[in-house]
Amino acid sequence: MLLTNFVTIAILIAGAASAPQGTRKNNAKTNANLNQIRGNGQGIQAAQQRAGSGVKIIEKIVQPTAGDPTFLQFRVAMPQTITPDMGLNVLLHGDGGQSFFAMPNAKLDSNLIGVTVLAPNAPMKWGGLGNNRPDGPQHATLVKDLVKSVLPQMMPGFNQSRVYFTGVSGGSLTLTSAMIPLYGSMFQSGWLIMCGGLPSPNGIPASAIGPNTRIHVQTTINELAFLKQSIPPALADLNQAIAKVPGITPQQAATQFTFDGTPNGGHCAFDGQGFSSGIQAVVSQFTALMLNGQPARGITAANLTPLAQARPFGAAAGQAQNRAKKSNAKNGANNANGRKGKK
Repeated sequence: MLLTNFVTIAILIAGAASAPQGTRKNNAKTNANLNQIRGNGQGIQAAQQRAGSGVKIIEKIVQPTAGDPTFLQFRVAMPQTITPDMGLNVLLHGDGGQSFFAMPNAKLDSNLIGVTVLAPNAPMKWGGLGNNRPDGPQHATLVKDLVKSVLPQMMPGFNQSRVYFTGVSGGSLTLTSAMIPLYGSMFQSGWLIMCGGLPSPNGIPASAIGPNTRIHVQTTINELAFLKQSIPPALADLNQAIAKVPGITPQQAATQFTFDGTPNGGHCAFDGQGFSSGIQAVVSQFTALMLNGQPARGITAANLTPLAQARPFGAAAGQAQNRAKKSNAKNGANNANGRKGKK
């Protein structure tokens, strides 16, 4: 493999697992102009200041998946020394890429190295255009290969079994609808899902959730209208998968899988002030919220709600969750009938 470094900007071609079928045809056309670093270093200086001494913000562009020509741009808050207890906190930004450039996870927090990844399309939208995000599986595969194949070569020695994911808005849509269902079995540390969620077409298998996987979903009261419709069935997907994980007691689940929707702000404005400051406020308390299971000070309620009891956005949520359960049951019946027909 050829690796050409230009200080903080580089192009790396890495062979990994093949891309999902049906996604390659339009990749070359869609991403032909995305083979160079975008953003002109936007936000790196501020992220570097947040990261502090001993950490350097490095930006690269790679082709992580064999057979898929798509380039993937990412940033890493690289410590001077990588130790075996260090893991990753991989953040997928919201539509437009603001959190990629801001890199709210730049500071080394509980020995988790901050990584942000830029959506591989011109509008910088994870999963592609539209509310159903049809490119979610392809994008999830690219991220998986980045974490499994590219980053271990770049940072040999980090703990590959200690990889957390953080989703912001559109990034959360891809995490819940594609990343967790397809690759949750490979990444069982934890998932912080913020201001977004989208049900998977085929639900989430129980194997995607480990006995010690930590999940927290964070919303606001005044969420965007379409997310008020898509988040509740996404939670239903998660709860159905969690219920099938062997060995997890209801008492354990109540603190391991949590929800909070109490902030009285708009989309992602968890601090009641704005999108960017709200995201930073939650990510800055990642250790307390995700590793210790504690409320985020000034953000969440004093007691986090068990995910199984989550009822975001009132009555509409219950209706959406019921629709999701019926849809998943129907899909299961159709799949079973299909299997019978093949016998």
